[in-house]
Amino acid sequence: MPNEAPYIPNEYWIKEGVNYEDKFKHNKIFELQETMLIDYLKSIQFGDVLEIGCGFGRITRLLLSNFPSIRTYSAVDLSPNQIQKAKEYIKSVKTRVNVEFITCEVQQLQLDRKYDLVIASEVLMHVMPNEISDVMGKIVGLSAKNVINIDWYEEKTPRRIAPHNFIHQYEKIYKALPSVIQVNKIQIVRRRLLSKLDAKQYIFHAIVTE
Repeated sequence: MPNEAPYIPNEYWIKEGVNYEDKFKHNKIFELQETMLIDYLKSIQFGDVLEIGCGFGRITRLLLSNFPSIRTYSAVDLSPNQIQKAKEYIKSVKTRVNVEFITCEVQQLQLDRKYDLVIASEVLMHVMPNEISDVMGKIVGLSAKNVINIDWYEEKTPRRIAPHNFIHQYEKIYKALPSVIQVNKIQIVRRRLLSKLDAKQYIFHAIVTE
């Protein structure tokens, strides 16, 4: 679009974070995404979780509600408004876990520990192409076992896409990292006899060795 402001991730998401939860609508795509994520996470073991881009806490609450084995949980987002909303959003969850919320860009994140699971849902698709390799390398470096990202992915890039959305070659980037020993790619799709629900998203799971 002519005269459209350039996409600057930090500025864009801090601005969006003010009202993002109010605009969010849970639909069949998100329901399918969450169901498949829960089912997939049941196949791996984890106790310590780091969530990148927690937003208003949708995935945070989902994991805390479904995995009582979680011992520690750190949730990061660059939007102070989203962090505050996430704190409110998870209050209804019955859990002994004291969630640590961190307001920070992932590029600036400094942690002195590693986590069994690092997870990012619909976050990496908003990272600039010239930064995605470094960002993925950083989150892999924060994991002792598993990195999972859920993002939009199509083999052929559509002609028109929003300026804040990108298709990245997640498998290729993961496999180029020395500590990644395996990458699984799971399509988020539901096929029935007379219908098909395709989220145009995948769960990408990088298995890490220290």
